[in-house]
Amino acid sequence: MPGASQTRAYATLLLSVALWGSFPATAKLALVDFSPFFLAAVRCTAASCFLLVLLARSSSDTIRGLGPGAAGVFLVLGAAGIWGSMQFTYLAIYNTTAGNAVILQAATPVIVVLIARFYLGERLLRVQWLGVAASVLGVLLVITRGPFAVLEPAELHSGDFITLLSLGSWAVYTVYGKRVLASYSPLLATTAAYVLGTMLVLPTAAITAPLFPAPRLASLTAWAVVFYQGILGAVAHIWWYEAVLVVGPSQAAIFTNLQPIIGIVLAPLLLGERIGIWHVVGTLFVLAGVGLATRVYATQPLDEPDPAAETKPAREARSSHDARPADNENPT
Repeated sequence: MPGASQTRAYATLLLSVALWGSFPATAKLALVDFSPFFLAAVRCTAASCFLLVLLARSSSDTIRGLGPGAAGVFLVLGAAGIWGSMQFTYLAIYNTTAGNAVILQAATPVIVVLIARFYLGERLLRVQWLGVAASVLGVLLVITRGPFAVLEPAELHSGDFITLLSLGSWAVYTVYGKRVLASYSPLLATTAAYVLGTMLVLPTAAITAPLFPAPRLASLTAWAVVFYQGILGAVAHIWWYEAVLVVGPSQAAIFTNLQPIIGIVLAPLLLGERIGIWHVVGTLFVLAGVGLATRVYATQPLDEPDPAAETKPAREARSSHDARPADNENPT
């Protein structure tokens, strides 16, 4: 039932994005009592344990393709998506507002497009470069809160720039993961990335512990956020990968536009943050840029033949070629 599977995919995409949109505001609540690196460590540990249980209960088909070379592949995913993205996202939120963080995170698809341009060799059209420029303008409006020359360097939030660095790591995770999913199941890839990433996060948390106040371990709010983001966040990763396999990355990317909307609604409700006019204007520029930068993926690529004009022998030959994995799709 393709219709039912697509409906389920859209529902899981919506839930995933809603969860991610709530993360900056809820993380800000936990960061009152936990340091960013400690929060990342306990969240990743909880998520890894949960995912390992799911993997142990899954069918043998889930671990298809697992071999000696898989460790290096999953280490890249863990280093980029967990160590490089998650813990530094918490550090960013610690040093900026939740509203700023979620708006800047909306620029992720544009960063993915740029990395795909250089890593996968995908061409960017003029309209895509226009989208990149619009998103950059939106990001600058959010960071500077309007007129670019008004703020002194001391008035800028360091967390805004850390957010952009963490988005770069997440974009690497996304683009590299596109190739990994050609060989491994979403549950296996997500679990392995979390486990190996957690092994990198734990020593980082230990090394940076003296730089922050001691965590208040009796905080029920902080622990609630840990399990909310750890368990549901891990599930959202799996849902996202599974949905992308059904509807494709271009359709999935559309749902990410809801993330900043959810975030800027929750920031004043949960934290009392003020959302100004430049947050709204910056969000509109970022989302417009995302739409322009990713729009070509929703249409037929220019270098693909038109199926309606293709002869049957040519179509059969192309189908048999497409069924074979290309050399450049090997995730190792």
